Amino acid sequence: MLALLLLLQGAPSDSTLLRHSNGIIPPMATAVRVDQAPAMDGKLDDPAWATATPVTDFRQVDPHEGQPASERTEVRVLYTDDALYIGIRAWDDSASKIAHHLGRRDTFTQSDDFRVLIDSYHDHRTAFRFDITPTGVKGDIQFGDDGNFTDQSWDPVWTAVTSIDSLGWTAEEKIPFSQLRFSRATDQIWGIRFVRTILRKNEFDLFPFVGKTENGFVSRFAHLGGLHNIPAPRRLELLPYTSGTGTFQPRGPSADPFSKTSAYSGNAGLDLKYGVSSFLTLDATINPDFGQVELDPAFVNLTAFEQFLPEHRPFFVEGADIFNFGGGSGGLAGFGSTPRFFYSRRIGRPPQGSTYSPGDFSDYPANTSILGAAKLTGKTPSGWSVGLLDAVTSEENASVFDTASRLTSHDLVEPLSNFMVGRVRRTMNGGGSSYGALVTAVNRDLSVPSLRGLKSGAYTFGLDTKQLWSQNTYALAADVGGSYITGDTTAIQNAQVSSGRYYQRPDARAFHYDPTRTSLAGFNGNVYFDKLAGTWLWGTAFSTSSPGFEVNDLGFQPRVDRISAYGYLARHATTPGSIFRETWAVLTVGPSWNYDGNPIQKAVTGSYFGNLTNFWFFQLTGSYGARAIDDRLTRGGPLAVAPGFFNGNAMLMTDSRKAFTGMLTTSYFKDNEKSWQFQVSSQIGFRPTSALNFSVTPNFAVGPTAAQYVQAVPDSSAGGTFGSRYVFAQLFQHEFDVTLRVNATVSPNLSLEVFAQPFSFTGSYGGFKELAQPSSFNFNHYGANGTTISYDPSAATYTVHPNAADSTDAFTLANPDFRTRSLNINAVLRWEYRPGSTLFVVWTQRRANSFADPTFDISRDFDHQLFRDPPTNVLLVKLNYWMSL
Repeated sequence: MLALLLLLQGAPSDSTLLRHSNGIIPPMATAVRVDQAPAMDGKLDDPAWATATPVTDFRQVDPHEGQPASERTEVRVLYTDDALYIGIRAWDDSASKIAHHLGRRDTFTQSDDFRVLIDSYHDHRTAFRFDITPTGVKGDIQFGDDGNFTDQSWDPVWTAVTSIDSLGWTAEEKIPFSQLRFSRATDQIWGIRFVRTILRKNEFDLFPFVGKTENGFVSRFAHLGGLHNIPAPRRLELLPYTSGTGTFQPRGPSADPFSKTSAYSGNAGLDLKYGVSSFLTLDATINPDFGQVELDPAFVNLTAFEQFLPEHRPFFVEGADIFNFGGGSGGLAGFGSTPRFFYSRRIGRPPQGSTYSPGDFSDYPANTSILGAAKLTGKTPSGWSVGLLDAVTSEENASVFDTASRLTSHDLVEPLSNFMVGRVRRTMNGGGSSYGALVTAVNRDLSVPSLRGLKSGAYTFGLDTKQLWSQNTYALAADVGGSYITGDTTAIQNAQVSSGRYYQRPDARAFHYDPTRTSLAGFNGNVYFDKLAGTWLWGTAFSTSSPGFEVNDLGFQPRVDRISAYGYLARHATTPGSIFRETWAVLTVGPSWNYDGNPIQKAVTGSYFGNLTNFWFFQLTGSYGARAIDDRLTRGGPLAVAPGFFNGNAMLMTDSRKAFTGMLTTSYFKDNEKSWQFQVSSQIGFRPTSALNFSVTPNFAVGPTAAQYVQAVPDSSAGGTFGSRYVFAQLFQHEFDVTLRVNATVSPNLSLEVFAQPFSFTGSYGGFKELAQPSSFNFNHYGANGTTISYDPSAATYTVHPNAADSTDAFTLANPDFRTRSLNINAVLRWEYRPGSTLFVVWTQRRANSFADPTFDISRDFDHQLFRDPPTNVLLVKLNYWMSL
């Protein structure tokens, strides 16, 4: 594999050095080699800086597009054998008004800032961004796919020193070559961009200038020349860590041997980064600590589909652009249900097996342990990007205690598994065009019969391409992929009846349920054609996922059995007027069908959003959907109807530069069958000092759902609905939650963040009924037309007689009413005590409780009762130490 990648390295063509993909010759900046590095004091008085020619041609993107910057900026670039040095002089006629607030690394602090973006690969697709504010707050982001992908978890080790004086402010940055990726050519050309923000003026200055209606990001950088004979940097970085955790919780039942009021654990591991060659980097981790410092938000999911959650673990987030697949051409066309071939949260997920030994109490692992993981990533000068990721997760056992026999069993609930992702892509024509391939594989050791419900193997492959022309104005993108899963008949049965496909649907014609299958295959494809630049934009797209397509073992897909089209027309107005400074108006249409040809969506959406002249932001959106077919309402039963609907949203956000900020968002949904929902959310922010920031975000939602699925009841007399009764109810929901955040910063390297979210949700069910006939939204209501329904409060069950004349034709329903509340608190003390080395002290508290009473009462759930729920407290201390060898 490595030998093949080395053959791909090649050499860059001269055309990629001279022109962008749009044919424009970019401006040039020059780096000057010095033997003695400048002193890093933020003063720019070292004689070495005088040897470099400054870059001064900055132009405004905002507020006066294309005009020269209102304040002069000079940027100089030096380099030694070890590092690149950036010197910034940001002149300011009102130096006393420079916005400079404290904050921890990688946070937006409502300050002036300066950004350096470097395309050291010179592939016109990938960039490393280094940000600095006047008070020395650093930030760094990695971009991929010409800006369509961002990685904010990337944390290179670099230094910066700043100073504010009567002329403005200055900064010196040292970026070690070991933190960048570039070729070993004797003479090199890199891409470069400089950006300055003057916050009080809402001014955004750029070198080189690119207009708002022009397309391209990294592909529009200037060129940085003068780089000669850069020695190969040291490329071995080690990050060992040690951590200790204490968990404190109320004791459970006295007979439960797994219930402990306190538990302590320790851990240690190592992260490694090694430069295998001039363009390949190996990232490896041994016994990684993947405990999340950031909590997932609380939610209640009443749908048949899994909730998508973002990845927080740095090993998987960093460099993820290499594995990004498909995704369109960069235009506005998109599909919410397009599968993701790689969803890294599958690795280390909670175990999927169930306990099988008899017992009264169990101790079930929260997550699967990752024994080790490694990534090999890189980009060659000739335009190839390559990525290979492999991870091994361990067997996991759940302990089960039986009080009668006093025996403890250990049930295998997750097998030894291997996860692999491979990606290769070639960019051409200065980054304007590309093609690539991706493969994934999951293999599990299923020698234990109890786990036969899991798939033994899951494999996917895909090909994608993107073509741009006419100065990046037009783009065509396409991707196609296939999947193949294998396993015991039970595993493939589970796949067939999953909510993504519902092969058991009785009126399906394009597929059928086969309980004897031991494999399943399918395909997915997308095509996008867009106009990306100019005042008027448009695009169209087509997408399909066959019924057998399955990527959920290492990817994410909400549903398959889908054929979708999409079209849009947009106008981007950038000339300020008396009310609006910049606006977007977008009209979209998006019909979809299943593979039986049933129309499952017929919707049109209009949006209008942008900035007001007072720098407030607004957004208005309205959607209308015509009556369509719903092939998911009965959750594997016959087709139903999706009623026509209207949905409207509005949002207004104040000027974010102020000490007090606010945002208000409202939405209203209504369909033709008496379902509706109203939601309102607001956010209030307050920054009393430069080092302290508060925000509170309350959210409230209310409304009924006319037909919420309850259960399916087999009944041979229900011939009109294929031998089962599909029971529904009206569900009336209330939700209220508040997100509170406090950020206190002592210095850019020492900060405390506190997050708290009290959450309450109620669901009240009533008006029970059953689907009357397929392909309709007609229901037979229980308690009318010869049916009866009665409630037994002692058993909390309903008894239904769908035919009152037949006393034997009855079934029961458990009362589905519920109320849940929770409180999550997370406090993180972060201290970067030396570059790349960090101490974390994290306290987490979780409280949660559920009740059968569905009444909604904020004063009850958010007052003293919330703190009566038993808490679980976790204290984590983690220390890592960065070394470069």
